[in-house]
Amino acid sequence: MKHVGIIGAGLSGLATAKAFIREGFHVTVIEKAASVGGVWEKSRSYHGVATQTTRDEYAFSDFPMPSHYPLWPSGEQVQQYLEDYARHFGILSVIRFNTAVTGLRYENNNWEMDIYDAGEDYTDTLRFHFVAICTGTFHKPHIPAFKGMETFTGQVLHTSQVADASLLKNKSVAVVGFAKSATDIATLAADTAKECQLLFRKAQWKVPRYFGNLINMRYLLFSRFSEAFFNAPYKTGFQKFLHSAGKPMVWAQWRGLELLLKKQFNLKACGMVPQHRIEDQISCSLGVAPEGFYEKVRSGAIRARQTEISHFEGEKVFLQNGTVITPEVVVCGTGFTQSMPFLEEPYKSKIVGEDGGFRLFRNIVNPDVPQLGFVGFNSSLFTTLTSEIAANWLVKYAQGTLQLPAKETIQKDVDYMAQWRKTARPISSEFSGTCIAPFNFMHLDMLMKDMGLKTKATRWLPYEFFKPINPKDYRILLNASIRKAPQPMPVYQPAEIIQ
Repeated sequence: MKHVGIIGAGLSGLATAKAFIREGFHVTVIEKAASVGGVWEKSRSYHGVATQTTRDEYAFSDFPMPSHYPLWPSGEQVQQYLEDYARHFGILSVIRFNTAVTGLRYENNNWEMDIYDAGEDYTDTLRFHFVAICTGTFHKPHIPAFKGMETFTGQVLHTSQVADASLLKNKSVAVVGFAKSATDIATLAADTAKECQLLFRKAQWKVPRYFGNLINMRYLLFSRFSEAFFNAPYKTGFQKFLHSAGKPMVWAQWRGLELLLKKQFNLKACGMVPQHRIEDQISCSLGVAPEGFYEKVRSGAIRARQTEISHFEGEKVFLQNGTVITPEVVVCGTGFTQSMPFLEEPYKSKIVGEDGGFRLFRNIVNPDVPQLGFVGFNSSLFTTLTSEIAANWLVKYAQGTLQLPAKETIQKDVDYMAQWRKTARPISSEFSGTCIAPFNFMHLDMLMKDMGLKTKATRWLPYEFFKPINPKDYRILLNASIRKAPQPMPVYQPAEIIQ
């Protein structure tokens, strides 16, 4: 029986463990935290965090979220959901908690993994035939190295460290950034802090849970129809029409959406009208506006300043617009970095390009690196589903039953996607190029076709074209694969060992 090592017990690691266990592999999951959940794990979640999408989209195909959950579940509820998932599918027993990976090297047709068990205070080396890295896009909190920060007499935190509102209560707070976590914390601080200031470089588009206070966001953003209005790297016939003869229609769609958002949020009164097109921003970093955020900006409860930090000096924070502020707490909503310090060369440099972008076919494997794959590096606004499909894809890759093109064609695709991210759609380079949104259906269709599976659950094409994405559809499609034994097919073999 082949032994598979999985790094990370977040939602991607759990989906991968389940997929490999179901196919009879011996699995060991290495998790540095004390419990499952990844970014949703309690020690990494900020107070009040909630999903961007509803419980119906942010769920695995065969394990729906509880019906008593609110439509937008809290971080604590998501973490409980993931624990229940791991328990239900018998994954907990194969996880080694409080254990960090310190080294990963390929020797004698196997991966050797050095680990450090913090609970037992000892090191060990494990040997695996195949390894799946599931550390995801939110691997390491990023706080910029501001000049003079070491002299600051106040406290500098990352948003992920604000686990309790008491950290902000009755204090002067400055929040840095405009992403979801930054505006979430600013909205929280407006209610609990003595003073709240939001420092942002540029205003970004945010979407409401309900457009026009009537239409759930999933109907406008998460269908094949809505996806067609983006300029995709690979286009269907309808997309080719839209982005040639149908360009006026595309233009009208996006300008109309911008007009709706400007009116609904009263962006002009907030001084937060973005200067870029909304279609150029929508990706994994698309933020759902916290309830009351823009109202608090207009009322002055959140004092918004479009500027950046120049430097720290004692109790003072100097801003680039010449203003000096004296916050007691600075909270950085400045994202995360992806890092694989444990992976040896030359494989690491094959996977991560000189620009820091990941060079992965289908965002899962590199053809020049043997017996190694990534799950969760195809992040989306419903990563539960995209990770689950990627996990099933990776199992078939390890089994050698995928319908893939020749290695040269795969490499050309990797090169093409890297160039496309740089030139055609720069926002797609965020998260080191691991975000597949807004091309969710395009990506899922590719994975399903590689596995020899159908891409739609019904034959009613108009329904499939306009309905929002539904993870339950993929339970039906994946079960067809499980019931049917793999048939012989052209197989792309993993790379040879690098000498």
